[in-house]
Amino acid sequence: MENLSSPLPKRLKEARKAKGLSQKQLGILAGIDPSSASPRLNQYEKGIHSPDLNVLRQIAKVLNVPLPYFFCDNDEMAKTIKLLPLINQVDLKPLIDVAMKKWIEQ
Repeated sequence: MENLSSPLPKRLKEARKAKGLSQKQLGILAGIDPSSASPRLNQYEKGIHSPDLNVLRQIAKVLNVPLPYFFCDNDEMAKTIKLLPLINQVDLKPLIDVAMKKWIEQ
């Protein structure tokens, strides 16, 4: 049976820990009220609640990850998405061309 749960909690926790931030620190840096920053991030990471898009954008900015990273349910693809902003656009174009060719051939 297909797992329909959101990858967001897992990705959020991974990215936060990689940056060495506590839930409270991340919440505050993302603009969440300090008194509720830790509980809200905890609920996001447990999948109890999901942040709205504007809050998630702020979290992504603080963690320096592209927004789509949070929605990727494949670990290898998530790593790739996370690294894409680090690749020079000139170097990225040939990779995109090869990928598009393979996609069209499918």
